[in-house]
Amino acid sequence: MKSRRYVAYALLVLVLISVQIATEASALTMVLVMSIVFFVFWEYFDKKNELLVRKENKELQEKVKSSAKDAHLNYKQLLTVVSSIPFPLLLLDPFGNIVMSSNVDEISEGEIQENMTYANNSFVYPVQEFIKDCFIMERAMDTILHIQGIEYQSICVPVTAKGKYRGCLLLFQDVSKTLEGEKMQKRFIADASHELKTPIAVIKGMVEILNRDNFDDPQMEKEFLTQIESEINRLDGLVKDLLILSRLSLSNVLLTKEFNDMNEIINKAIQSFKKQINEKGLKFVCDYQYQSPIRCDAMKMSQVIINLLSNAIKYSDQGTIRIQTYRENNFFVCTVADEGQGIAKENLDKIFHRFYRVDDARTRSKGGSGLGLSIVKSTVEAHGGNVEVDSELNKGTKFIVRIPL
Repeated sequence: MKSRRYVAYALLVLVLISVQIATEASALTMVLVMSIVFFVFWEYFDKKNELLVRKENKELQEKVKSSAKDAHLNYKQLLTVVSSIPFPLLLLDPFGNIVMSSNVDEISEGEIQENMTYANNSFVYPVQEFIKDCFIMERAMDTILHIQGIEYQSICVPVTAKGKYRGCLLLFQDVSKTLEGEKMQKRFIADASHELKTPIAVIKGMVEILNRDNFDDPQMEKEFLTQIESEINRLDGLVKDLLILSRLSLSNVLLTKEFNDMNEIINKAIQSFKKQINEKGLKFVCDYQYQSPIRCDAMKMSQVIINLLSNAIKYSDQGTIRIQTYRENNFFVCTVADEGQGIAKENLDKIFHRFYRVDDARTRSKGGSGLGLSIVKSTVEAHGGNVEVDSELNKGTKFIVRIPL
């Protein structure tokens, strides 16, 4: 526009000069010529400026379209990323509107509403209160919410831009298994500490008595030393069982799998209990219907059989212990059944827990750690199999071990 103005001024000056010169020529002719020249130049620059404006407008429109396309693409990418997050997620704007949500069915009471806000939404009550607190307080928050039997770690992250509050991001992660694992770990440590303290206390007390200056009782000394030896053996067995369980608790259990004859492994385990079997007068019946080798860790499967036989002998004062092997679909099956005291129905789901004992006093007196069946279950599951138990009080117990072929 400035260039047009300058051209107009220049032409006017030329007109004035031409008028002065026109005193010798026809003044009217000169003015007319200069006016035509003025309008020609004016039209030329006007058209040129119009073309320039059109070009700038076109470039601006293309930039706007490109920006809108990029924004739409970024929004789609953001939605893809958000929807792939495997737990509930909410995004609030500065006015408390819920502008984005993902996987929120599990924290909702009904159908997801449109145009939800921090004060009006279809989420369960604990989530509603958490959203309100996050929006009103405008700060980071982290708490555990109990929703429909599931524990969620609920996190609020404020969103800021140039120092101003622009909303907040809310995440709800299911941490039930993690918390349960922590509880089990604490319980396991407490139980292990208790189990270790008992024999240590017994040994400590007897040693204190034996170390008294006025102690002089050879018979009691012999009894104490025998008891100390028994408690040390118990401690040794407990520590070994704890180490086995620790290894079996790893996410990747190291198994040395080879083709082994399970019937031979069972026979060797039975031989190690010959003395206890004879002392109790128990009968053993073996029925090996499956004769082919199976791929397994021989040492660990030997521990499984030894633990099952130990329990059968420990809780049987008479009768027969039957061991059977056979094939069931694509599984090798081994059963160990006794005619002992059995297990009450209400205790069947607890016997594989660490340190659980059906008869605590009897198990302690016989040196049991309460870890044997837990080791059995962990070892069998590490092989990809499962273990079941069927029992009736005062009639006997049957353990069924399945290993995939």
